[in-house]
Amino acid sequence: MPSKRGIMNRDAPLRLVVIGAGLVGRRHAWHAFYHPDFEVSWIVDPNPACEELAAQIKCRHATSLHEIQADDCQAAIIATPNADHLPSGLACLDRNWATLVEKPVADTVANGEELVSAFEAKALPLLVGHHRRHHPSFAKAQEIISTGVLGAPVMASAIWAVRKPDSYFKAGPWRRGIDGGPLLINFIHEADMMLGLFGPVDEVQAMVSSQARNSPVEDSAAILIRFASGVIATVTLTDAALSPWSFEGASGENPTIAETDISSWRIGCTAGSFEFPGLRVWTDAHDDEGDWSRPLKDEMIAVTKVDPLHEQLTHFAQLARGLIDQPLVSGRDGLEALRLVEAVLTASRTGKQVFQNR
Repeated sequence: MPSKRGIMNRDAPLRLVVIGAGLVGRRHAWHAFYHPDFEVSWIVDPNPACEELAAQIKCRHATSLHEIQADDCQAAIIATPNADHLPSGLACLDRNWATLVEKPVADTVANGEELVSAFEAKALPLLVGHHRRHHPSFAKAQEIISTGVLGAPVMASAIWAVRKPDSYFKAGPWRRGIDGGPLLINFIHEADMMLGLFGPVDEVQAMVSSQARNSPVEDSAAILIRFASGVIATVTLTDAALSPWSFEGASGENPTIAETDISSWRIGCTAGSFEFPGLRVWTDAHDDEGDWSRPLKDEMIAVTKVDPLHEQLTHFAQLARGLIDQPLVSGRDGLEALRLVEAVLTASRTGKQVFQNR
């Protein structure tokens, strides 16, 4: 049943404020500008140069959220630096705005818990921007695992390897600081998808390196995860290597990252395996149980390519209007992804195993 909270006019576009107009915030603003469910009313960013973006989108610009009254908008997207997610999120809550907060849900698990609990107490929609869950390929991967069509999942191997250009770091010097590494910015997407596919985590081990850039933050990492389901997963990531292996490259979801159409994940099950997000499936050639002496066959599962940010906005509009109750990625889901990242950071600093859910 749709939530009784949905009292908005379901035909009129939702008045939206985009808080933060950096790389991701600008993408959100333009997607919302073209989305029929939204009308971008405000862009909030302390940078005066964002006035030009506001003019292009035909909305107003504010340097602070304090300039905007509760009745000015009905929904908000928060795309500010991680440390601002809690204060901006609470400000949106005070104004009764349904809120989409970019990943990670907050800069720390403690701050994320405060934000999520506050939204839960007020029963106001909070969606976390792990947009990859909106790809049809993710839903198909969930179906493959949950139905057991390939047997039980045993292992997963994921690579995320790109070379971020020097201009990326010049445009945001904070990206060389402790909050700017690929663990918090990029691995958290892989973490969310792994949690969505394999369930809760039991144990984490990790190593990091900053040798490529000699910055305070890591540029490369290797991670070993044991899930409560028994699945063992490895993740290797770096933002300092030129390669075709990344989710963005495989899916073509990000216009600033060249599409390769080469899957970056391998998921092994007892009766077959598949690549992800490309969904190339390997099974016994004679449709039997199979073993290492027998030939394999492969087939591609076709899914529709979508723009996940557009799909995420459609889902967000349904939440804000009260047409659905459950976010595809809830605040609690976002917290679990952040908790996994914090476990990886702790394991890399201490060189010890980190246990969760015990």
